[in-house]
Amino acid sequence: MTEIQIFKNTSSSKIKELYKKYILNEKLGEVSITIPSELTRYKFGLLADLLRFIITLNINSQIKNLKINIDIEEIDSIYDHEHIYPIISLLWNTSRFVDKDDNDIKDLLKINQNKFFNKMNSLEKLKGQKYILSHTDHLSKNNGLIKFLEDINGFNDDEDYITEIVERILNENVLLHNIKNQHELENIIKDIGAVIYELTKNTNEWGKTDVNLKPVPSSIRGMYFRFHNNGYENLLEEFSGTPINDFFQHNYIKENCIQSYSYQQNEEKIVVNTIYYLEILVYDSGVGFIEKFNDSNGLTDIEVIKKCLIKNQTSSVSNLKSKKGIGLDRILNTIDKKGFFKLMTDKYCVYRDLVKDNYSSLTLEQLNNLKLEDWNGKEFSSDSLVKCQGSYVSILYPFKKNGL
Repeated sequence: MTEIQIFKNTSSSKIKELYKKYILNEKLGEVSITIPSELTRYKFGLLADLLRFIITLNINSQIKNLKINIDIEEIDSIYDHEHIYPIISLLWNTSRFVDKDDNDIKDLLKINQNKFFNKMNSLEKLKGQKYILSHTDHLSKNNGLIKFLEDINGFNDDEDYITEIVERILNENVLLHNIKNQHELENIIKDIGAVIYELTKNTNEWGKTDVNLKPVPSSIRGMYFRFHNNGYENLLEEFSGTPINDFFQHNYIKENCIQSYSYQQNEEKIVVNTIYYLEILVYDSGVGFIEKFNDSNGLTDIEVIKKCLIKNQTSSVSNLKSKKGIGLDRILNTIDKKGFFKLMTDKYCVYRDLVKDNYSSLTLEQLNNLKLEDWNGKEFSSDSLVKCQGSYVSILYPFKKNGL
């Protein structure tokens, strides 16, 4: 059995190395994986990268053991951290769960999984300026679905209500102590809520089943919000060599979003630069955009992804009552001139820097004009890549500094 360990100080770059080693370069059988009780170096995109790795690893191999690097007495505290609930939910029916001393902890986890599920359903405050809502489709509907989004009868097709809940989550949980940032979001918060409505509606339609409408065996779908307060120079170092590094060096960001303060240390003046930003992630463990939406009309993989970013293209045929397929296009419009969009699905990781490449509404006949870039800088070459399981849509919205 192959043993894999993820440490608490992991980063997106370290997860990328694990992905390369255990998914791209090796064919594994049974796997035992150890995860930390907390992530101490969390930056934008880490949860998406971690979920993609574990979900894909579980599909390509079989995760037989999940070890959580804690003492058995510490189980209650691990649910303060965003990665715990969805990973345990994903593996609930197929894996053995142990603590660091190899004690079986599934019964204790069951109690805490149910407690956390009830917290999410009651929109109870979680620790820190973050919030996660996660469906588990392979559990009973009463124990797996977030009720304000879905119930046993299907998706709650009420955009206004979902938008109102998202606004409440952001203001009462994620931006609780950041009144100025709340005010900045006032003009677009309904758009953010509408984007969440659109994305969660689509995961309801594409995330649970494969292209033949057969249920995905272990299916999780969810959303995650997080307020970040990061040192600017540390952020640039963390994302060195990636498009996020370039994004944070735009003049717009430097002039409008960097908060600076100084203090005296001995006789030296120390200047500290920080940046505040909002991270939004919507994820599912389904078959991905390309397999789900490829209609065999001769489109390339990237054209299929672009098609999903064109208005009226994302939603599949369903019994939903409302207008359908407002599309991921809506995201690009909402964060135009200030935000960053990233999508991981199938063999690809694509992005759009909306500061560099501003939004413009396009029709299906204008697919070639829709600007997307390859996160890996390989011009979308997929020859050496392995299909990942799931879809992961990440949005980065930087806040303006005080006084603007």
